[in-house]
Amino acid sequence: MVQPDPDPKPAAAGDPEPVADTEAAARVEAAPEPTAEPKAVTEAAGEGEDDGDEEEAEPKPDPEKARSAVERLMWTSTWLCVLVGVFLLTGIFQADGGWDGLAWLGAVVAILGLLALIAAYAGCALNRITLRTKVVGPVDLFQISTLVVAVVAICGLLIPTNNSAALAILLPWAVTYWLHGLTKPPTT
Repeated sequence: MVQPDPDPKPAAAGDPEPVADTEAAARVEAAPEPTAEPKAVTEAAGEGEDDGDEEEAEPKPDPEKARSAVERLMWTSTWLCVLVGVFLLTGIFQADGGWDGLAWLGAVVAILGLLALIAAYAGCALNRITLRTKVVGPVDLFQISTLVVAVVAICGLLIPTNNSAALAILLPWAVTYWLHGLTKPPTT
């Protein structure tokens, strides 16, 4: 590689080329030539080769990993339902009183509905049942759980405490709604 002179001499009167241009030319000559061909040339030469490489580069789905992710999300829904129940119960116990019969009925129905949801979601997390398990005729477990969530939310709103706990039941339901949409219904 050509090293430029660190202390260049001034150009002579008869020298047509300045020193700076000579140094730039020396650097260009010393630079290695690119070995890679332009992209258009490589694509035209082997069009079929890239297709195989892209298929190999895609990760293959792991059914065991997907199953464990579904189980973790179902356990998450179960524990979220437990937390909603705890929040509803603490609201009931911290209330100053003055409840009428409708509030007590709402509290009892909301707690029973939460227990049913906890049991259903735990059953799904333990792989005993799935959200697509048929319960009554063409109605599956997810559709029944949606009905129970609606009843729990409405009855929870009847309780004269903070309504946030009653509406928090929508979070575990949203997780199960997403999980229900991931699988295709069986074709018979």
